[in-house]
Amino acid sequence: MSRLGLRAAQRFGAKLPAFRDIAEAERALYGERDELVRKLTELSRRSAAFRPDLSPESLKDLEHWYFELLEGGGFHSIDADQETFERAIAMYLGQVLVRNAPPFEWFVTEFAFERDRYEIGVRRPLYHVMLSGLSPAPRERNRRGRSLWRTYLKHSGQRDTR
Repeated sequence: MSRLGLRAAQRFGAKLPAFRDIAEAERALYGERDELVRKLTELSRRSAAFRPDLSPESLKDLEHWYFELLEGGGFHSIDADQETFERAIAMYLGQVLVRNAPPFEWFVTEFAFERDRYEIGVRRPLYHVMLSGLSPAPRERNRRGRSLWRTYLKHSGQRDTR
């Protein structure tokens, strides 16, 4: 890894939560995952745009709702902030992968470039997806608003049949 890449990884790692050990990290990060998905489910009751049924197709509606809120300045209208909403999106994507693309499972691991810093992701044999910092691609690179759907297809190994 280049020095520049290493510095970028260390800056990212410094933003991750610190824990004494893996057991503490698992309790905290799995709890946060559950709380974020619960919050997203609760917020979705205020919108007809998205139903959290954990189907891959629901990712399209979730991203559409996200951009409606983002472009309309509406996160405050649903009593949320953008950062929390984006973290909830990442956890929801993980839930969709675990439910619909076996053998994906949840896991927590120490970040390779910062000791005592941990992150959460989903994995299957020989493949993992870290969910820290994952959010929909910006509109400039995501005109159709389907980056979550494409991310799901990429990681699940499924193909878009439409």
